[in-house]
Amino acid sequence: MDREELDALIARAQDGDLRAFEALLAQHLPKVRRFARAFAASEPDADDLAQEALLRVYRNLRLYRYQSAFSTWLYALVRNVFLDSAKGRAGRMRRLEEPLRADDLDRDGGARPDEAVEGEQERRRLWAALRQVPAEFRTALVLFDIEGNTYDEVAVIEGVAVGTVKSRLHRGRTHLRRLLDAQEASTGAAGGADAPAGTPEEPTSSHLARGR
Repeated sequence: MDREELDALIARAQDGDLRAFEALLAQHLPKVRRFARAFAASEPDADDLAQEALLRVYRNLRLYRYQSAFSTWLYALVRNVFLDSAKGRAGRMRRLEEPLRADDLDRDGGARPDEAVEGEQERRRLWAALRQVPAEFRTALVLFDIEGNTYDEVAVIEGVAVGTVKSRLHRGRTHLRRLLDAQEASTGAAGGADAPAGTPEEPTSSHLARGR
């Protein structure tokens, strides 16, 4: 829809029109739920968390003042709900932090993670690892690498500078790659003597989205 139609839909939803609210959020629902998966231990928990976030959006819709794109405002609010849910696990997440590394993953070429990984087992493995990445890095990874937002959009959503977004992506990718490497090493060890030794030819970093 064009800007005029979107603004009219927002106005109706702000006046309490539930159908307008549902139409307004329809295209965002899959993204919100996918975002929730990074902060929930299971699919049902992700559904509950996404529902909680959408309820928060509904309650706060009248506060939207058109100072940014509606989608930016929406994801900033949703992000806060998800971060609130992760506070209880913040201490456990922090122990995974490590310094920036020079061999950062870049985003040129490649597909989105959900398209790049092969099969449901690999998708579950990726999301399980992603949930162990510290929360502020995790949100940047989901918003940029999975949902395809730009650096500027992620910066507005998170309320930080673009340089901070890049740093969080840098560190988050390092954490995620480390976790996936550990999973692969563990799987290889469990495979017995016939399992290939050393680093696999295809690096785990290929699971990250690197396409614009």
